[in-house]
Amino acid sequence: MSGYKHIETSVARYLAGRYRSVIEIGAGFNLHAAQLLFRAGILKCCTDIIIPENVIIPYFYDNVMTPSFDLYRDVECIYSIRPVEEMIPYLIALATRINADLCVYHLGFEGTDRPAPVKGSNVPLHLYVSIRN
Repeated sequence: MSGYKHIETSVARYLAGRYRSVIEIGAGFNLHAAQLLFRAGILKCCTDIIIPENVIIPYFYDNVMTPSFDLYRDVECIYSIRPVEEMIPYLIALATRINADLCVYHLGFEGTDRPAPVKGSNVPLHLYVSIRN
């Protein structure tokens, strides 16, 4: 595997090996990890402030700054792949409020206070909130 699909595949494998229900926040148009997790029966839905056309997985409009908490009921982990840095405090607050883990794969080396990458992932996936693991 090469390129970004390797990243999304690695993230999906890591999450599938540890959780029974996940939600991707800020999914955008790159749904490779979400599709893998949906096929595995683990993905509850994706959320973003934009919704791509012709999506075949559950996808809802939701702004992480003012989230609809009902969407996140009974979710073990929320994750985000390459979110903008400004989303991180809101992701942490949401995960903490709903008692879910938060896994983030960053675009680059943003932020200086993020946790070290988790063990067991082939890509630098960061666990910001750890409640269930």
